[in-house]
Amino acid sequence: MLFHTPLFLVFFLAFLCAYLPVRGTRWAIPVIVVFSSIFYGSWNWMFLPLLWVTIIVDYSLGNLLARTEDPRRRTLLVAASVVVNLGILGYFKYWNFLVASLAPDPQLAARLTLGNIILPLGISFYVFQSMSYVIDVYRRTQPPMKRLLDFAAFVTFFPHLIAGPIQRVQQLVPQLLKPDAITLNRVASGMLLFASGMLRKGLGDVLAGWHDPIFQNIAAASPATVTLAVFTFGLQIYLDFSGYSQMAVALARMLGVDLIQNFNAPYLSTSMREFWRRWHISLSMWLRDYLYISLGGSRVRLPVQIGNLVFTMTVCGLWHGAGWNFALWGLLHGVYLAVNTLFDRLAGGWLSRHRLVDRAVTLVSLPITYIAANYAWIYFRTATFDQAMLANGKIAEFALHPAWPAAPPGLVLIFLAVLAMDLVTRFKGEILPFQAQLTATRVVAYAACTAILLCAGIVLIVGVPAHQFIYFNF
Repeated sequence: MLFHTPLFLVFFLAFLCAYLPVRGTRWAIPVIVVFSSIFYGSWNWMFLPLLWVTIIVDYSLGNLLARTEDPRRRTLLVAASVVVNLGILGYFKYWNFLVASLAPDPQLAARLTLGNIILPLGISFYVFQSMSYVIDVYRRTQPPMKRLLDFAAFVTFFPHLIAGPIQRVQQLVPQLLKPDAITLNRVASGMLLFASGMLRKGLGDVLAGWHDPIFQNIAAASPATVTLAVFTFGLQIYLDFSGYSQMAVALARMLGVDLIQNFNAPYLSTSMREFWRRWHISLSMWLRDYLYISLGGSRVRLPVQIGNLVFTMTVCGLWHGAGWNFALWGLLHGVYLAVNTLFDRLAGGWLSRHRLVDRAVTLVSLPITYIAANYAWIYFRTATFDQAMLANGKIAEFALHPAWPAAPPGLVLIFLAVLAMDLVTRFKGEILPFQAQLTATRVVAYAACTAILLCAGIVLIVGVPAHQFIYFNF
């Protein structure tokens, strides 16, 4: 049930009919839980019990944590949450990968392999979100939740359930219990944001229609074409995921709930540290708060800090997929962040005293960051290490003998359109912020922009083969 399909429109209208009359009352949470369960079950009812196992286990462990002051018992309880959640995630997502990687001989690997395991939709997202609650209770930064349904609504709230943004209890639950008033500003800006997300999704699908055949046969493509395909995939995955996130935020906004912003013009970053503050923000914050800081963060000696960065980003890569290419993608970003940290330590103070040089470095670092981030997508997009090496060979050949790639001129228009949208986001936030006073001019602007973006998104989505959101696979 994709956000931009007629089926979801029917679902959302049915949800509104049931939710709006009880909104703000004690019956609102059960309605959210029931409809969110229907939403998740529409993909595959078989995995709905698994979702509820995660909910019940973490809710119970959170309450048990609140009832004991024994340090050893508390450690065992939070460890139980980590083991259960990562155990579920490991079985469905990583078992066959681990068997293939660690089994000493092929026959043993064949016996231990579990066949074609179906990956439950959104499991990486809801497992991390649910587990964070137990860790917060353990750290005493979050009181235990009194009602199971409140916690279930936190985990299953359908706008973010499948692909985030990953929420925290203290951010979301108070809003679900007491949502803001549904104002014309909220609805109008939400519709505009939803239409913008649809346009992004449509543009991403157009790019996929061009470069997917290239990645399917890298050997036959020219070096210039492969190089361009790497950059168009980097743009596609950004448009695809940011488009979904925008639609999720938009749906919640129209209900009076504000979700975490998940993207903020990441390709206009001037360092890899800034890139990860703007790319998949909710995951970056989760890894920072629950893994990197737990390892010591930046409070430890520099060599240990560098090791923590590399380890955290390698885990980030494996979170995205069970494969060595994903691990390499994360490892490469860990190296990027390590170099970034070392540069700041060695030259940051000197640059702050020489503003002109600092500005020149910033200007140069923007394209370097963009190229580095997009180069890493090779390991994300290719299925095997051999394919990644083949793509690397093509890129090296292109670097030695540059040539103009054979590509449709529409690709340039897509790049320019995304640049324009991101420049607005980078320097202005949203064009029409929902907190602004509503005037006749703003009403016309909302309506016109929404209609244009929505029509363009529909035309693009209908005009290309259907592509599921990339991050649904994670």
